[in-house]
Amino acid sequence: MRILLVRHGQTDLNVQKRLQGSSEIPLNARGRQQASLTHEYVVENGLLPTKVISSPLGRAIETGCIIAGIDISGFKEKEITRDYMPDSIEIDNDLIEMSFGIYEKRNMGQENPKFLHECFDRPDGYNPPKDGECYDEVVARAGNVVERLRKRINAGEFSKDDIIMLVSHGALSHGMFEYIKKTPREKYWNVDFNNCAIAELFISADGNGDDYKFISDGFEKNW
Repeated sequence: MRILLVRHGQTDLNVQKRLQGSSEIPLNARGRQQASLTHEYVVENGLLPTKVISSPLGRAIETGCIIAGIDISGFKEKEITRDYMPDSIEIDNDLIEMSFGIYEKRNMGQENPKFLHECFDRPDGYNPPKDGECYDEVVARAGNVVERLRKRINAGEFSKDDIIMLVSHGALSHGMFEYIKKTPREKYWNVDFNNCAIAELFISADGNGDDYKFISDGFEKNW
């Protein structure tokens, strides 16, 4: 059994350097292309997922469908969302992106560069905006995902041939890396996890052997 963590494909707000957070923002054409190219990659490398567990946001759900080769041709009348998606996708609410509260959909590089510095350069001292999450909350949610998977693995729910793909977001994925490796908070953003990048997670029976490694760098570096 293998477990893959994937970041969703590109959106217009990624390109515009706007904070998306937990807002519902669809993939753009480039994001769908990235997911299609990643589908080719997983097929070529024997990594086609047998199960997709996704964030509840449409950009993650659609990314997971495209990569896994799930037919979404019947879902084109409107954007894919949690309420409008294939039944084969499993949703885990804890995979949703970090909330930036009142700053979501805004270009904080133009409006308040100091906030971006505090958020991304000094995560160990970050104070979230109104209705936003702190890093401890994000890492706790990432840990919930890992621990539920560990419980399911130990219960024998998955077969040795299963390839489980988790589809999430940038900040949440970094929270999972911190949870797995127990790295200090100031190193939260020390690695890049681009759109449609893939990390393989190694989840041990007791947590003592947890690890991860990057197996695909994905595409353009975006927010």
